[in-house]
Amino acid sequence: MFNRRSFTFVLILAGCSRPDDTAQIEKQLDLYAGYARTNNYFGMASLFAEDGVLESNIRGPKAIQQHLASNTGLKVVEYSIDPEKPIVKGDTAEQSVVYQQQLRTPQGSTTQLTGRLKITWVRASSDRWLISSLTTS
Repeated sequence: MFNRRSFTFVLILAGCSRPDDTAQIEKQLDLYAGYARTNNYFGMASLFAEDGVLESNIRGPKAIQQHLASNTGLKVVEYSIDPEKPIVKGDTAEQSVVYQQQLRTPQGSTTQLTGRLKITWVRASSDRWLISSLTTS
């Protein structure tokens, strides 16, 4: 029989993360980095939730893929990440990632960029972690 204490315990457990959440998120981030290294915009966009947002105004995987592909001529030569552990709270997680990338322009010159990604993850109904929002600084 449930009493008030048992019910409270069940509610607390429901808000906790699962043991493999961090590993699943890290795997998804590794996929994102791999897609970035190979200029696979479809792959990168596929890691966003249906209502996922890139920066503050590009919403949904299709729009995100189109935006990423619109940087015609820019090719990622190198891409590396240094992620912090995600902080999981139920079906959402926050993560900060330092990235470095080297890009080649259509004219053949290269440029080095370093910045920080702020990623909010969400557990989809498929139990797969997807990007809810990603912003760079």
